[in-house]
Amino acid sequence: MANRWIKTNCLLASTAAFWLAALSPMPAIGKGISYSLALVAGVQLVRESQRLMIQEARRGALSAMNQELEQLEIALHTQQQEEALYEVYAPSTYPPEVETELKTSLEHLYKEPSAERHDGLTTSTSQKKGFYFAVVALLEVKGETFVIEQILKLGGRNWAEGKKYLQQILEEGASNGW
Repeated sequence: MANRWIKTNCLLASTAAFWLAALSPMPAIGKGISYSLALVAGVQLVRESQRLMIQEARRGALSAMNQELEQLEIALHTQQQEEALYEVYAPSTYPPEVETELKTSLEHLYKEPSAERHDGLTTSTSQKKGFYFAVVALLEVKGETFVIEQILKLGGRNWAEGKKYLQQILEEGASNGW
């Protein structure tokens, strides 16, 4: 590329020099030769400038295409991430009635006066087992965040406590072989 610019600038200087030489006081034959050489150098200058402009246009087009491809790649990557997140957090496969029933039963079990949050579950074994299965089912469908915030009602500042309580529920279920 630098070669084309150097060639173009040399042709421009030659054209100007031959033209100025033709304007100087010299014999007619010298003026004719200078005008002819200025004309030839001018034509070559136009051709070389045309090639240079085409080369610059191609470079600009390739640069724009590369930027467009990068943006398209970023958009596709973002779309793939969004699809993956949608698959993870997709609406549950349970019918709405079953999902609301699971949620209300879990809330009822959790809000029951005999259930202590800090000291573990103090309900009967069958209730503990049912609660464990409901929590595991909701973990599979909705995830840990949903269970802690919506079922255990320990989101926000109580997140660590909710996480610990959820872990306690899962450990108790695993130790009992449920």
